[in-house]
Amino acid sequence: MLFAWLVGLALLTSQAATPVDVALDPGHSRADVGAAGGGLREYQLTLDLAQRVKSRLEAQNLSVRLTREDDQPLTPMLNPGADDDIQAEQEARIAAGGPARIFVSLHFNGGPTALRGTETYFNPNRADDVSQDYALASSLQSHVVDALTNEIGYADLDRGVKSDLSAGKPYGDFFSLRGPEPSALVENLFLSNPTEAALLRDDATLDALADGCAQGILEYFLQLARD
Repeated sequence: MLFAWLVGLALLTSQAATPVDVALDPGHSRADVGAAGGGLREYQLTLDLAQRVKSRLEAQNLSVRLTREDDQPLTPMLNPGADDDIQAEQEARIAAGGPARIFVSLHFNGGPTALRGTETYFNPNRADDVSQDYALASSLQSHVVDALTNEIGYADLDRGVKSDLSAGKPYGDFFSLRGPEPSALVENLFLSNPTEAALLRDDATLDALADGCAQGILEYFLQLARD
């Protein structure tokens, strides 16, 4: 099993050799399902959302690579809750994303049922200058919130752009935000909130989220070109 995984990882790495504009990471997998609510699982929703975002960006002539294309993890993940397993999986995701101008990880949140809204994280320690990480996170955050409000009429709670250290993970900065390029992690809505979980059963909500994420990425690149 380990040999097969190593061969698969080598293949992924070789496939990821071509530079792309955007590495899109659908958070979690069948091995570490993530948040759940309303009969939905985070790992399934993130892949669906990533595919929708990818098609929108490609329609705007951006090249996009997904870090996973099915429900399986990229590493064995024998103990999915262990820090070492989380780190190995996220490092494999960064490698699978390959050389890219930016890395965006897509997630859905979990917690007490009263919590709701959208928040986006960046790693303040990823590089000496993380101004582009913050700009990417800010653009994603504002466009996702606006898309939910304008497209489906949901008054999304803007929970803001946050340092990933504020998430209180025992290993500090998110492993997925330690790659070589500007990176951001979007927690789109709360699956643990019954209202938001119900919204996520509707294609219109996923389309709005995809529009918001795509528009946020496009605005980031436009601003980068102006600067």
